[in-house]
Amino acid sequence: MRHRVTPWLFLSPFLLLFTVFYLTPVGYAVYLSLFIKKRVGFGPAKDVFGGLTNYVRALQDTDFLRSLANIGLFAVVQIPIMLIVAIAVAIVLDSVKGRAQRFFRTVFYLPYTIPTVIAGLLWGYLYSRNLSPLNQFLTATGRDPLDLLSSTVVLWSVANIVTWTWTGYNMITLYAALQNVPHDIYEAARIDGADGWNLVRRVKLPLLRPTILLTVIFSIIGTMQVFSEPFVLRPLGYVPDNITPNTYIYLAASRDVQYAYAAAMAILIALVTFLFSGIFLRYARLGDNT
Repeated sequence: MRHRVTPWLFLSPFLLLFTVFYLTPVGYAVYLSLFIKKRVGFGPAKDVFGGLTNYVRALQDTDFLRSLANIGLFAVVQIPIMLIVAIAVAIVLDSVKGRAQRFFRTVFYLPYTIPTVIAGLLWGYLYSRNLSPLNQFLTATGRDPLDLLSSTVVLWSVANIVTWTWTGYNMITLYAALQNVPHDIYEAARIDGADGWNLVRRVKLPLLRPTILLTVIFSIIGTMQVFSEPFVLRPLGYVPDNITPNTYIYLAASRDVQYAYAAAMAILIALVTFLFSGIFLRYARLGDNT
């Protein structure tokens, strides 16, 4: 009995905090999402049990569905670009030795160390129609300034900030994986005639596959949580309320005081994230088996 209880005693601090700060809020969000505001008689509106009413409303809400479409398009374009750049930089850094390696490793990782809100403000200044140095140069040369915060391109302006911030993080993860590869494998590959691009394609990329899959999963989850960048850019230009699901959910809760509806949309976002992550993992496992 003592051997059975001892592991749980060691795990109890984590389990307690995990329950209080993770499971309990999730459970409360699920509970809250089942209620709706309803006026009974001539009194004020009260919270009454509504079942799946909020979920049905969310699935019929064109603004919410548009936010899902935006973030889906965002993920399809931004994640591959970010990871391809991160993989390329990691492979180049793995081939460089000495001070140059340490310098460029720090330079590429530095954007990740800048808080997201600060990064959004910095890029908002660069995007500004009146303050951007690029627009000032275009105006001085007689050209029309660029409106990088217009409704048609603001999603890609946000994607640029996310790529700038997270490419270095993924690069460090991939670079660390390459550093853990035994040098005997490289030496054996070179003896067999692999060099340059063949060494990258035949040895490094296959060995990076598990780490690449990990970064893709993290990128999918992180993409569904994009909030700070568009929220910071809102005062600087026209950023639609439904540019991302999290922005729309936040405004529904804080501005429109629709907490139950916001909770239902948050649960749907979690389910969508879980679904796409599961599909990708399933596809990746099938690829490994073949």
